[in-house]
Amino acid sequence: MRLAKSVAILCLTITAAALSLDNSATTVFPRRRYHDARHQHRLGGEPGSVRSQVVGNVTGHTQIYCHNETQPPIYFTSQPDNGGPGVYILNGDPVRHGAVNGTMYLFYENDHDFVPYLWTVIPPGDAVFVMPCPTFEGRIVRGDVSNFDGRKHLLGTWAELSWSPNGTAWGDVSLLEGNDGPVIVQALDGVNKYKGFSIDVLSNAPAGAWAQKPGTGSWCLDKITSEGGNSVTRAWETQYLDPNSVYLEDNVNPVISSNNGRFAVTFYAGIV
Repeated sequence: MRLAKSVAILCLTITAAALSLDNSATTVFPRRRYHDARHQHRLGGEPGSVRSQVVGNVTGHTQIYCHNETQPPIYFTSQPDNGGPGVYILNGDPVRHGAVNGTMYLFYENDHDFVPYLWTVIPPGDAVFVMPCPTFEGRIVRGDVSNFDGRKHLLGTWAELSWSPNGTAWGDVSLLEGNDGPVIVQALDGVNKYKGFSIDVLSNAPAGAWAQKPGTGSWCLDKITSEGGNSVTRAWETQYLDPNSVYLEDNVNPVISSNNGRFAVTFYAGIV
């Protein structure tokens, strides 16, 4: 855990420096186009569905799942970091959202929306390191014990990650299914790549932009996907966030790669 804390401090410091120009709350990162981690997973460069939860439906690709939804979620603590592929999850939220030791974070595999694959609790300002199974394709989200009720819990900010057989990893931050607070995904391959956002766009959002989480009953910003998407939410978020930094549109893919398969994902103050 000492190593995790050291990396957490380093990553938070780097992220803070990189975001120091973001005081205007407009463009978070430079405009770029990357391959879409959720939809093509580096399989011949063929794009697939625009919906996050159907990444495995890319032509010629069958997702190899890490976990069967008939099995209970797996609790994990920080794993040893031997320099190989994996992800540091950093809790930048000072509030303990109902958990005794901090905030609960959960991994969901794509198309397995009813039962999480992995879960952990991280104290404010701390971090854990984890390497999901090598074929992981899915998301990390905030949550609590209500995520174990066998229902879908899609509403909120998604930090999406996937790993390809050659060890390259892909990451993005998506608001297509909701927004419960800012998240930054940072590649740890020495190239200094980021996606996501760190500003608070929830506090002053208009009344029509909100939706209620099915488990906790908390209110966060609604989903903006084409099927039942909230146009008020979309209009509000696009005033402050760059679609080349965070998923706001189906036709812009704000995804980064990590050549060594390593990421840091920082969750800032949000709603559970």
